[in-house]
Amino acid sequence: MLAKEHGQNIWKYAFVSVAVTVSSLGFGRMSYGILMPFMKENLQMSYKQAGMLATTISIGYLLMVIFVGLLATKYGAKKLVVFGTGLVTFGLFMLAAVGSYGLTLTAMFLLGIGTAFTYTPLITILVGWFPRKRGMLIGFLVSGMGLGTLISSALIPFFTTWFGDLGWRYLWFSYGILSIVSIIIAVAILRDPPVPLLKKEQQKRTFWTRVYLNKRVLRVAFIYGLVGFAYLVPQSFLFSYILEVGLTKFQAGQIMAVCGVMSILSGPLWGGVSDRIGRKSALLSTLGIGAVSLILPVLFPVYLGLIASQFLWGMTIVGMLSLCQALSTEQVHPTYAPVALGYVTFFFAAGQLLGPGIGGWLIDHFQQIPLTLIMCSLLLAMAFLLSLGIKEHAVDVDLTELEVKPVLSSFSTEKH
Repeated sequence: MLAKEHGQNIWKYAFVSVAVTVSSLGFGRMSYGILMPFMKENLQMSYKQAGMLATTISIGYLLMVIFVGLLATKYGAKKLVVFGTGLVTFGLFMLAAVGSYGLTLTAMFLLGIGTAFTYTPLITILVGWFPRKRGMLIGFLVSGMGLGTLISSALIPFFTTWFGDLGWRYLWFSYGILSIVSIIIAVAILRDPPVPLLKKEQQKRTFWTRVYLNKRVLRVAFIYGLVGFAYLVPQSFLFSYILEVGLTKFQAGQIMAVCGVMSILSGPLWGGVSDRIGRKSALLSTLGIGAVSLILPVLFPVYLGLIASQFLWGMTIVGMLSLCQALSTEQVHPTYAPVALGYVTFFFAAGQLLGPGIGGWLIDHFQQIPLTLIMCSLLLAMAFLLSLGIKEHAVDVDLTELEVKPVLSSFSTEKH
């Protein structure tokens, strides 16, 4: 196997993937939905303003993600991962000290840009070293998001009890400290992989035909966009909904923690399943279960109903993300995998850009959080229908034909 020939340890890469994703996605993105009620009260924000903060992260992500794939092919993925994680760390420390809504928007914007520089290049590294295990490894990577949610859900009751109204600030600061550790781990372990050569018949097609106008890539992109629209809305407003129906902060933390635990497990689980039964079947399963999970809080707004909802949502949402990402890298030659991933992620980020903002507007206008959950369930049902037309045939690549020189690393002393 390619990774074995080059001496790369798959479990080391799984570990660093989780560590970096905990910082970028777990702390930098998913934690906001849990901290939002406390930030909203302390900074005196409306639901619309609170939703706009999540949207601002997506704007920063959207502006950079389509270029990151191109930058990774030119400069090397590791350099971008380290830079992006550093930018996320700076944004986390900034959130701990913000005193106005404008500065909060700026910090969120930096988190979005940092995540874009981190996430796509990291997937490129994993797919490059471990092409036959891409489903499982991308699942491990995305599971960092669930771990970050779990950590936040577990810590928020204690931080708000110990530090009162300022507990959310101390928690952002703690995230920044842990993210510094992630940077150190990434520098020590990550290496840029070599890239398989293009075959003669593949070289004849234009770049636009290979990626941007590729119908198979576009189908994955539209599916990923719908998932992106629905992705952040439950995490942004469900905590508030749980409190609204009469449950305590500790019960709300327990419910959100269930989602976090399942998110950690579901990434590797669905990735491994897809490596065996195919991405399409696995994706259809996650979309179907996920759509049902978002209706449960509307029909059964009680503790057990919310627990069941977050159990199913946590079990599937990470699977949707990792499967869409894995599918995108299989529609093109590995040379263009980071570009294809960045392209489909642009659609995902566009969905994220619209989701929380529209969700916040619906809540402010109709005074009904459940409307946002129904909206997201319908979007996942649309994604399910689109997924029926997916074709699963990875681009033919000879893994023994590698370029003599791998992509340049950010650290010239590295050896492959």
